[in-house]
Amino acid sequence: MGDRIRVLHVDDDPDLAEITASFLEREDPRIAVETASNADEGLERLDDAEAEFDCIVSDHDMPGPDGIEFLEAVRERDPDLPFILYTGKGSESVASEAISAGVTDYLQKGGGTEQYEILANRVVGAAEKRRIEREADRTRSHLQAITDHSMDAIITIDADNRIRFANPAVERLFGYGPGELEGESLVMLIPERKREAHREALERYCETGERSMDWSAVEFPGQHRDGHEIPLSISFGEFEESGDRRFVGIIRDVTERERHRAFVEQSGDIVTALDADGTFQYASPSVEGILGHDPADLVGEYAFSYVHPEDRERVVETFMRSITGDESNPTVEYRLERADGEYAWVESVGNNRLDDYGINGFVINTRDISDRKRREEKLSRLREWTRDLNCTRTVDETTQLAVDAADEIVGAGLSGVHLVSEAGDALEPAALAESVPSFFDEQPSYDRGEPPGTRAALAWEAYRGDEPLAVGDLSAFDPLDEETPAESIVLHPIGSHGLFVISSAEPDAFTETDVLIAEILTNHLEAALDRVARESSLERLHDATRSLIRADSREEIAERVVEAADEVLGFSVVTVRLYDEDAGGLVPVAVSKAVEEQLPPREVFTPGGGSLNWEAYETGKGRMYDDIETVNAIDTGTGLRSLMILPLGEHGTISIGETEPGVFDGTDEHLARILSTAAETALNAAARTSRLHDRSVELERQNDRLAEFASVVSHDLRNPLNVAQGRVDLARDECDSDHLDAVAGAHERMDTLIADLLTLARQGERVSETEPVRLAAVVESCWQTVETADATLSVEGDLWLRADESRLRQLVENLVRNAVEHGGDDVAITVGALGGEAEADGAGDGAGAEASDEVGFFVEDDGPGIPAADRGEVFDAGFSTTQEGTGFGLRIVEQVAAAHGWSVRITEGREGGARFEVTGVELASE
Repeated sequence: MGDRIRVLHVDDDPDLAEITASFLEREDPRIAVETASNADEGLERLDDAEAEFDCIVSDHDMPGPDGIEFLEAVRERDPDLPFILYTGKGSESVASEAISAGVTDYLQKGGGTEQYEILANRVVGAAEKRRIEREADRTRSHLQAITDHSMDAIITIDADNRIRFANPAVERLFGYGPGELEGESLVMLIPERKREAHREALERYCETGERSMDWSAVEFPGQHRDGHEIPLSISFGEFEESGDRRFVGIIRDVTERERHRAFVEQSGDIVTALDADGTFQYASPSVEGILGHDPADLVGEYAFSYVHPEDRERVVETFMRSITGDESNPTVEYRLERADGEYAWVESVGNNRLDDYGINGFVINTRDISDRKRREEKLSRLREWTRDLNCTRTVDETTQLAVDAADEIVGAGLSGVHLVSEAGDALEPAALAESVPSFFDEQPSYDRGEPPGTRAALAWEAYRGDEPLAVGDLSAFDPLDEETPAESIVLHPIGSHGLFVISSAEPDAFTETDVLIAEILTNHLEAALDRVARESSLERLHDATRSLIRADSREEIAERVVEAADEVLGFSVVTVRLYDEDAGGLVPVAVSKAVEEQLPPREVFTPGGGSLNWEAYETGKGRMYDDIETVNAIDTGTGLRSLMILPLGEHGTISIGETEPGVFDGTDEHLARILSTAAETALNAAARTSRLHDRSVELERQNDRLAEFASVVSHDLRNPLNVAQGRVDLARDECDSDHLDAVAGAHERMDTLIADLLTLARQGERVSETEPVRLAAVVESCWQTVETADATLSVEGDLWLRADESRLRQLVENLVRNAVEHGGDDVAITVGALGGEAEADGAGDGAGAEASDEVGFFVEDDGPGIPAADRGEVFDAGFSTTQEGTGFGLRIVEQVAAAHGWSVRITEGREGGARFEVTGVELASE
């Protein structure tokens, strides 16, 4: 026994476990020991899906479950796994419990090393016994499965001709159940005329031991329960059972075999049988009809030598996978050599019957698939051509590609694509196959209205038809009287575009597959021509819509829309109506030439007039009518039939019409909607431009008024104020009066108001030029020019920003002045940078200190602050909470910030005062 014996030794003494493993592996090299320290670990090892043990050796006394409990758990998992209780605790009670639990062996630990030899012998004996028993069980199971599931009847008889065993298949073959046959004479299954011969042969053999026939395949008739005879093939064998002679017969009904043989010989497919080396054992007669080989010539030949060299390796690999059992009934396509040296495409399905008695071969069913492969090859090439058709850009490129495809795929060397002329009276060649000029004196063109029997009449009939026309022999085609070099032809209409003529000079040149390919190719050609036309229209429409934006007025936009609809999209009857408030409705602003020629003068469509245009305008939804004669339309009876109306937003509508019903399709609607959207966009832009122009004019007037106001303030108010201030100074020289101080104060406030008003009037302009400015420097400069009394200033976190320095100075001065006016003479003012670490580092421990991600700066004080209810009004002109304030300082702050594109907001300072934050500034490098 050469297999490894895997042993799991469970013992809580690691030293003892190690020495035991060493001695066991030394005693028998086949033994491989793995150890576990307790029963729980041992069970985990057993539950490991990758672990597989042949025997378990276990101690009894261990922490946790003892050896008996371990044994019981093992038996729940595997009742047959050998288990040897190897313990130092020897007692009858332990032995009794172990035996009751199903222990395989029991061995008490001793003091010497002899115990390991004994233990090794018992381990090997238990493992080998288990393996032998398992093998015997498998053998019995296999034999039982074979007999129970065999399609052949298996019968065992004794020397007295009595049936001792019959498998279930006998009932299918003879009509008797196995139980009905056992103990009966075998002659009940033999026709009466053959019974005596059978008895004599059996007796003679039992006496002499001489066989009168080959027992491997005996042809012999059987008798069914209902009396009819069955042709049988029987294989005999002899064995001994408990000293008695027994004979076994494997019986097969060969009726189907005979039928199958007849079927194989008459089959249109090739049926061959190969041996394991790939040599022909048999070839059916059909091989001669398909490949031209005589079946007898193939027998004994190496089958794969007939396979095309490029396919041979692949076919042999498939054959070998079936021989080895890796693949059952493989199917393979390949090329097989014909008797004339050419190759035919075939498909073979193999069936491994090498082990089947009577066949002993690899049976192959082969059919000719040359036509299918040719069809697949054509369809494959068609896919490549149609992919190219999806990428064409022009009509010439598209049609020539389709003609080349027809020539290359189906051999249609006289093909051509003929498109309807612009006038609609001829099918003119757009692309022709290369060989056409050599067969036709001039390019074939088909005029409408030619008499019956001509090629032109046949072409127009096919163009107007719904189905393609396929003719295999034009010479014998009665509807055609005119001579033509073409013999085979397929005429396929290409939608409204024209006709695809697929033809050959050979009669019956096109198969059903070729006709199908012509249909598929034509469908793709039609789709490609539709796409090319659509893309061309889109490109021209794109150019046309760009010109709409350049129009100077609504009227010019309307004129260009009509021009695009007519010249680009091909719509003849086009009217653009725009809403006119004075007219109270939709006024026709631009119309196409066809409108002037075919329709009465256009009127204004008002809400109550029942116009389809007004309905589309009012609902904002486009409408398309196949025939306005079927609806209540104003233009009914004018000759107009098809109508499409698309709204232009709030501006008006485009109405597009034709004199034929049902003219417009989805593409027309799509392109018209693109045009209407572009027109609406242009009209919106024109309206916006008009509004901007009006606003610009109004702003200029406002700026003129502001300039006038500033002039009045600076000259007409400041001059009298200067005179009044001078008079007060002269009056002080003549008298001393408290009234003069009050007048001087009033003059000073008037001067401040005038200065703020001038500043405010001049702040409306947006800053046009900026430069890098250092915030700290601006703040320090402002501190020197503003009356600050005993106020204090601190600057936190310097900042470089882009600004108009003089206007930034106005903003800071007004914020500082506002802090002093409202916070008191000793107010503390802090200026710093906003954003990230700069703000957080300089914020101190105040309650309002929170780092911000915004970029900017702040000015805050520790004064009384600004109530939340007033913060929304402090930037209003004239708002002030003190009698001394003008109410314009913070308004100036807001306007300076807005002129820079900044934002300013008010929050509570860290010490409870007011905090102004200016954000949105652009940082600058130093």
